[in-house]
Amino acid sequence: MSFTNQKLRLLAIALFSVILTVANIYPAFADSRTIVDMRGKKVTIPMAPKRVITLDDGFSAGVMTSLGVQDSIIAVGSHCPVKIFKYTYPSMNGEEYTYLDGMNPVGFLNPRLREVPFMATYGQSTNFEELAKLEPDLVFMRVGSCYSNDDSEILKRKMKMIEAMGIPLVVLNGPPTFCDPTVEHISEEIRIVGEVFGKEKEALELARYLEGIIDMIRTRTAEITEDQRPSVLLFGLSPKARGEGGAGTAQGEDTIESYFVEDIVKGHNAFKGSGSFSVINAEHVFAMDPDVIILPTAWGYHPPKELYTAPYYSKLSSLSAVKNHRVVALPWTPCNCAKRIEYPIEVMVMAKAIHPKLFKDITVNEWVLDFYKKVYHVDDKTAKGLRSTQWLDWTVEEQW
Repeated sequence: MSFTNQKLRLLAIALFSVILTVANIYPAFADSRTIVDMRGKKVTIPMAPKRVITLDDGFSAGVMTSLGVQDSIIAVGSHCPVKIFKYTYPSMNGEEYTYLDGMNPVGFLNPRLREVPFMATYGQSTNFEELAKLEPDLVFMRVGSCYSNDDSEILKRKMKMIEAMGIPLVVLNGPPTFCDPTVEHISEEIRIVGEVFGKEKEALELARYLEGIIDMIRTRTAEITEDQRPSVLLFGLSPKARGEGGAGTAQGEDTIESYFVEDIVKGHNAFKGSGSFSVINAEHVFAMDPDVIILPTAWGYHPPKELYTAPYYSKLSSLSAVKNHRVVALPWTPCNCAKRIEYPIEVMVMAKAIHPKLFKDITVNEWVLDFYKKVYHVDDKTAKGLRSTQWLDWTVEEQW
């Protein structure tokens, strides 16, 4: 029996067991209304959901935090939204550099969520019995997130499992579920979350603010010609890739990061392959010799200093981007397979790195504080805490 078929069989058995246990738990909601989720499916939900489970990597919890309804979250999909991370790497002079207290902004802003149940450990099946016992009013599931990037048949079974319990399931489709990912897809997700909580106006304002940043960047780069586009490598400094004989990983032309680079910022993705984590060797990196190197952080944080100073990257010191000090790291965004509402920060970092003259008036370390204040409605001290927890303090150190 194949691994996929075995998983489907186990899901079917679990479905039957859970239905028998909770068949009578969820009566029809007396005060309800109907919305349409991103499947195009009509979902009947309570007028005011008070017990919500978010099955993703922090996106829906982030939107809920921005809208001020985060206290209704009773469980999250995995540890990704709330885990506190640490990262250490060695330098050529024998010192170690350590980064502490890295986390998703959701976890920083909502410490309470560190105590709520996780519905799955990464790579494991969802605990549907635990989900049922929590008696949620509603469940968000974001397809395309690290939590929900299963085989399509397994995803369908998961959805049927939840719906068979009588629990309203609102499905969001993250950018990876589309052939041509765009920020408009993220705005549609924000709109639906807002509609669930009767916060349509606030959700629209949030989506417009985020898209407004992208529009500003598009306007500034509109006159960039093809021959003015720098080559950009989205380079993951993966220990796993190094262990397999590679130098790291590259993100291909079908990823949303490549869409940010190519369509919004007007650079050229130097890697012409596909997929998010293609292992590439040093020879391939030298053949591309990109003008700019962007360090994604979805699967692990790696600061610019690591590429400059770690002994295992000494052979890459003659790359143009390294010699010219044109290496930047995206904010620490654990399990960020489908992007969250901080995506404009990533695009701004890319824009400043790829076209420094066009964005010389923007100091990212200050700009990002304003972003956090507007998105999460926090004070200056909390905004600085968010900047630190997303490991963006290198922008302060470099006055960038």
